[in-house]
Amino acid sequence: METDIDIAEIGAHLDDAALVETVRYIGPKSKIELNAIGIITVGDLKRVGVIDAYLTIKGTGYPVTINFVWAMFAGLLGVDFHLVPPEFKEAVRAQLDKA
Repeated sequence: METDIDIAEIGAHLDDAALVETVRYIGPKSKIELNAIGIITVGDLKRVGVIDAYLTIKGTGYPVTINFVWAMFAGLLGVDFHLVPPEFKEAVRAQLDKA
């Protein structure tokens, strides 16, 4: 499904050198989980990608939910958590189903 979100723009407004916890919606628990898989900076998260970060964290046994994906995307997009477009969520869910 097509979305209006340009993947190249995700996180473009953020400093790649900033610590990952500076991203809106990434709190102390999320920081610990991300740091545990080597994602320390915003640039690390952008390089690895939200979906791969989620799958890696989930694969290590951390009890993460799909809401973690929306939180990371919302933070990188600079939008309210509840404003991640439904068509974008559908596209992400389809990608996760393939993984």
